[in-house]
Amino acid sequence: MSATTGIRPTKGFLMEMKRRIGFIEKGTEFLKLKRDHLAKELTSAIDILKGRRSVLLEELQVAYRGVTAAYISLGPTEVRSQASALKSGLEIEVLPRSTMGVRYPFIKVDKDPQITGELDITLSEAAEKVLGVLNDIIQIAEFEARVERIADELGKTNRKVNALENTIIPSYRQIIKFIEDKLDEESLEELVRMKLIGGALARRRG
Repeated sequence: MSATTGIRPTKGFLMEMKRRIGFIEKGTEFLKLKRDHLAKELTSAIDILKGRRSVLLEELQVAYRGVTAAYISLGPTEVRSQASALKSGLEIEVLPRSTMGVRYPFIKVDKDPQITGELDITLSEAAEKVLGVLNDIIQIAEFEARVERIADELGKTNRKVNALENTIIPSYRQIIKFIEDKLDEESLEELVRMKLIGGALARRRG
């Protein structure tokens, strides 16, 4: 079905269509700015995330070597026995945050796990390394969630811009041109009609 089907070619409707397309075009420009900012934010965030992952991988390797050294030095049974001194007291809150209207989770650590009791020096060092990596893992998980939300919003915004630029705005412009052409035709017909009437009246007077 054509975009002009059932359209009323009146001056009032033409003004309304021009008002609407003006509003839509302003909204489209806003969405394009949002899209550009989101794309810039996403690119920057991905670069940061890559760097953080690289650092985390190195920290995990160090922590793993520490744990392996403890197992070799003490044996699995003694490691499990002493590991009971590590109290799993990690407490977190997941809070909402937003950037450019994109909501993502923010992880707040309320309480870190605590080591109570005496540990073998090898196991103590390994435990400290593991606990040190824990906060980095939490931060990267939060950052990954942020990147995913931004990427999702960027995709939605881009689809909206494409729909407006390629479908909706051209449709409105087609309607406006249709009305303008019809109004021009009516004006021309009216002008011809007035000239014919004027000519007829002049002949009668003659």
